[in-house]
Order: sequence, then structure tokens, then C-alpha cells
Amino acid sequence: MNKKQLVKVLSQETGLTLAESNGYLNSVLGILTKTLQKDEDVFLRGFGSFMIKDRKERRTMSLNTKKMITIPGKKVVKFRTQILDGSTNSKSARR
Repeated sequence: MNKKQLVKVLSQETGLTLAESNGYLNSVLGILTKTLQKDEDVFLRGFGSFMIKDRKERRTMSLNTKKMITIPGKKVVKFRTQILDGSTNSKSARR
């Protein structure tokens, strides 16, 4: 599902216009973005968590030059989903 489809479903579920739904979704995404930019995690109970993680500096070989290069560390956003359905937590579902 892309953003346009999400706005459409939000509009249908809430009875809001497409423009209003788009505005609300943009507000929520803006708040998420600003919070993550401040290195703060976002926890949405029943949905999941957005967390800032530090990726370490690493060395690898350049495929073009065959020389070792260093890739600098950086911050990345990780998402961890919460289990929404108990059946996905069973051992058979993990295989």
C-alpha cells in the first residue's frame, strides 16, 4: 500500500475528505520524522516501534577498484513490529 492508497482508505474509514485525510497523515508523518530527528524513539502500542540505531563504521572491498575502503558509521531508523496476532508468535509460524 502506498501513501495515496492509505489516504483513500483513511478517507473512507473516517468520512473525511481526501484533502483532510492527506493533511492528517502528513501531520502524523511530520511528527514522527521530527521526533526521530531528535534521536527520540516512537512507540505505538499495538503497532510497533521506530528506533534510532547507530550503524558502526565498517571496512569492505570496493567492487570497482578491489581496494579496501571504510564506510563511515551513521544513524538509521529501525522498525520493530508488535505481534498483532497471537498465531504469528507460534514456533511453526517462525519457520
